[in-house]
Amino acid sequence: MTLLRLIFFAGRSQRSCSSLRGNNNGLWLSNNGRWLSDSGGRGPHHRAQDATRLILDHQYSVPKDTILFKYDNPRFFRLMNVFAMSQFFFWVYLSHFAFSTMKNVPISQEKKEDKDLPWWRKINFGKYRNGIAAGSFLIGWGTLAICWMYTLRSVRYLILKKGGKELLFITYTPLGHHRSMTVPLEKVSAKQSRLSAKVHLPLKVRGTYFNYILDMSGSFLNSQLFDYSAGLRRSWAK
Repeated sequence: MTLLRLIFFAGRSQRSCSSLRGNNNGLWLSNNGRWLSDSGGRGPHHRAQDATRLILDHQYSVPKDTILFKYDNPRFFRLMNVFAMSQFFFWVYLSHFAFSTMKNVPISQEKKEDKDLPWWRKINFGKYRNGIAAGSFLIGWGTLAICWMYTLRSVRYLILKKGGKELLFITYTPLGHHRSMTVPLEKVSAKQSRLSAKVHLPLKVRGTYFNYILDMSGSFLNSQLFDYSAGLRRSWAK
């Protein structure tokens, strides 16, 4: 009965708004684009928006925690982080080896002109040992950092909390565990729609760096509820 009253109120407000578009006497448009009356009251267009919002809040106010998205693939992240760790140690060892053993030995002109020598025998690598050591270390560290950041931003479960006002992010960790974070729903914005996303669906959480990632090979257990909650694109005033 409450939902029917809200729908009736929304329809009546929208009809009132439509009738006022042809004759806007006694109304003025403020800087933020809202219809206001001469006395500063709320116009019918604004009331219609409020009624629509009440209907959505009523319809999507879940009585219990509801899983919106699930991507349960711990084996992939475990293997990826084993690879990242192995690459890190390999490149760090190569960096140490290059810095400690390579010597700056000039190549004689005779060897440079010898056509029988391979090209790499004609280069004095010891002259560039500092650059080789630094580059090797950065490759190893960069590989580890990218894999870890991707793991920490990959969502395992996305849960709409009871009442529909908060979202619970459960993400993977490099060591095979998981971590959770609860944020208000209005602080989450989808970068694209669920239907247009091909590989990943990024979610921006206000106040955090980088986006959280929903892998499209996962399962949307309640797609309609997701579209009207976490799947909305929100804009925040800077």
